[in-house]
Amino acid sequence: MEKITKDHPLSGSQDILADNIQKLKEIFPEVFSEGRVDFEKLQLLLGDLITPKDDLYGLNWWGKSEAIKESMKRSLGTLRPDKESSKNWDTTENLYIEGDNLEVLKLLQKSYNAKIKMIYIDPPYNTGKDFVYKDNYKDNLKNYLEQTGQVDSEGVKQSTNPKEDGRYHSNWLNMMYPRLKLARNLLTEDGVIFISIDDNEVHNLRNICDEIFGENNFIATTVRKRRDSQANLSNNISVIHEYVLIYSKTSFSTLNRIKGEIDEADYKNPDNDLRGPYVTMPCTNIGGAVYEVVSPTGNVIKEEWRFKKETFDKLLLDNKIVFPRGGEGKPRYKLFFIRKKRKLEF
Repeated sequence: MEKITKDHPLSGSQDILADNIQKLKEIFPEVFSEGRVDFEKLQLLLGDLITPKDDLYGLNWWGKSEAIKESMKRSLGTLRPDKESSKNWDTTENLYIEGDNLEVLKLLQKSYNAKIKMIYIDPPYNTGKDFVYKDNYKDNLKNYLEQTGQVDSEGVKQSTNPKEDGRYHSNWLNMMYPRLKLARNLLTEDGVIFISIDDNEVHNLRNICDEIFGENNFIATTVRKRRDSQANLSNNISVIHEYVLIYSKTSFSTLNRIKGEIDEADYKNPDNDLRGPYVTMPCTNIGGAVYEVVSPTGNVIKEEWRFKKETFDKLLLDNKIVFPRGGEGKPRYKLFFIRKKRKLEF
């Protein structure tokens, strides 16, 4: 276990703002004058890529500028080991960190930047009862206790983020934006992030993730069933599902397909096909190509097929089509065991 403290001589997170400035200097050294950025010159260099702000598509809210700045502020803390509370300190390969999640994300930038393959987060869903942290590190421990709802400034339990608050969505977005921004930095080039959410903020989460990770790096929104029965207190439709949004850091990410178990006993070879045992699969497919097929017994079958007519004729010629029920049934194609193992169809 590691904890955040601020009394260590090596305390402090990576200076992301300074890193960004250095990268800009390396690409466009001519836009710097006495350490300041000449934005007019930068605009000239970028040419037609500069678009008036009012013409751009995107999500804006109260506090967004500060949320972006917050992701680049340095933390003055450091991670220190808590060996007394840890188990198998010398041999474990696991790490548990206790502290405010934004400050921890900042401190991890030094050692884990672009090194984490997968991140899963389960943020507050903003139901009106969740605690939404207002980031302020002037007094870390006091602020942490207050913002996690344990106490307020007088030691009384902190309130939540009620829907009656005029900045209900903005408060949540201001909390999420810098954390997602920092989480992206930690991902490897082929890294992926999974984010649990429900109906309250799924639309806003999509928008800010599109901005931070890029629309092209959206992989999917999966559905997770959270209860089997409907809620009796629901006024309209009873919600029984939540979501998991999946984004990659770059286009290099590919989620592995789980290999299904193949039972070789299901594969037979009744006609002693030299290609080995096989199962048969239907050739019909709703929405497919429509044409007529003549069975060996002369039965004319007009259907919607999964293959084009040329493909079907080629498979038939190659002895990969079977007509069941003595030649009267709808044709089925052979799926050979050896090709199934290689994820090949024909």
